[in-house]
Amino acid sequence: MVMDKRASLMPKRGNTMKKLWLAPVLVLFIIGCGTQNENLAKGKELIKSDKRRKEERAVREFKLALQRPIDNAEAHYLLGFYNSQEFYEPNTTDWEEASIVARGKHMFLAYKEEPRKYLERLIFETLRDDDLDIQNAALDALRRVYKQGDRKRLISQLQKAIKSGDNRDRHSAHWVFGHLGKDDPTTLVPILVKLLDHRRTETRLNAVKALGEIGSEEAISALAALIESGAAKWKRDREEPEVRQLAVEALGKIGGAAVPELVKIVENKGSSLRVDAIRALATLGDDKVVEPLLDALREQSSRDVLIPLN
Repeated sequence: MVMDKRASLMPKRGNTMKKLWLAPVLVLFIIGCGTQNENLAKGKELIKSDKRRKEERAVREFKLALQRPIDNAEAHYLLGFYNSQEFYEPNTTDWEEASIVARGKHMFLAYKEEPRKYLERLIFETLRDDDLDIQNAALDALRRVYKQGDRKRLISQLQKAIKSGDNRDRHSAHWVFGHLGKDDPTTLVPILVKLLDHRRTETRLNAVKALGEIGSEEAISALAALIESGAAKWKRDREEPEVRQLAVEALGKIGGAAVPELVKIVENKGSSLRVDAIRALATLGDDKVVEPLLDALREQSSRDVLIPLN
């Protein structure tokens, strides 16, 4: 009877071993939960401070932060955002690591870690920055996303931006569309052409700008139709004068197969866009534009036309 009581008081071997095994795991878990990237935190505090050369010192901390296994997304993004060639001598390796391409790669690596968060940040925050180097680094990152990441979501976010009520978002979107479209006009030109029917005038305007920057002949017919809408019977069917004027400029940037459309405008003496078309043609250096331009110059016009001489 006594033996049975002692036996009941003794812990089972299996439970003891399990507790001994769980103890260090729990300790590590607790430590892990309290772990933070101290270099990242220090770098962020430096950015907020008034200390001398704070950004340069913060960049050193962000580089050290990448040697830790946590918070790499933010460390990559901040290194891409703040690193600058101005901090370094031209003959150092660090100077090369602060190039636009290197900074864009860091921003892209942040996106790889947390795609949704950093894609939106790049489009709706980083591109707005006043520093052109930061804008170009963000553009480089978005080009990488287009080639290696979620292209569909990127296009969706750019469409959201170009339809935004905020002019900064629209400008950023048309700028990125213009650059990406040069490499892939077949995909992006139809998307921009569809935006020419958007209810917001500013959205249509930025879509026209992007088409001009892409310079694809695939956009000619849509731009020509937009210009011709100025002669529509009903006001609701006429595009705004500013948008039509930009469409003429876009045709001038496209050149080539767009020349006949510009000549048609010049030959239409009743068109309010003749001068814009003449200016566009004058920059192309195409033999086909010589005669229409000479005819136009023989006429008197209420607007001065400055034609650059090559």
